[in-house]
Amino acid sequence: MKDSKRIRIEHECGKLPLLFAKYADNGDHAALAELFAEDGTYDRPFQPGYPFHGRAAIQAIFRDRPPILVRHLVTNVLVEVVSKTRARGSSYVVMMSNHELVEPPQSANGIFVGGFDDEYLFEDGAWRFASRQGHLALHEGGKIPVFPTPTDEARGLRK
Repeated sequence: MKDSKRIRIEHECGKLPLLFAKYADNGDHAALAELFAEDGTYDRPFQPGYPFHGRAAIQAIFRDRPPILVRHLVTNVLVEVVSKTRARGSSYVVMMSNHELVEPPQSANGIFVGGFDDEYLFEDGAWRFASRQGHLALHEGGKIPVFPTPTDEARGLRK
């Protein structure tokens, strides 16, 4: 593969974690879901081991949560090109949020540091997440959110 093609793939895939953070922070859940392949998966950093399958299920977990003021800071985005249609990557994420008050500026209820391991797929003329596996490494203040175990139906495994 030519260097110019590899660099373009790295650039396009490297934008996806940044767009994910932007759309999550701005509440644009439809745009966030479109970053994923049709059958893509998303594994929350706060609840690993229960991946959500498909755009509809991924959109629903963001859309259906109570209002939140949140900001994600994304760093150390690395992308490795595997082929013309596949790549993998990783990034670090710092998340600060306030669940009680949603009009900025507010104090954060906690600071959470983690990251994502991503698989990318070229689908329908665009690079998308094939899978996104989150993990939490550190936190300062606040409680680690505890989510009820999602049903298979909510995770997009049954309809």
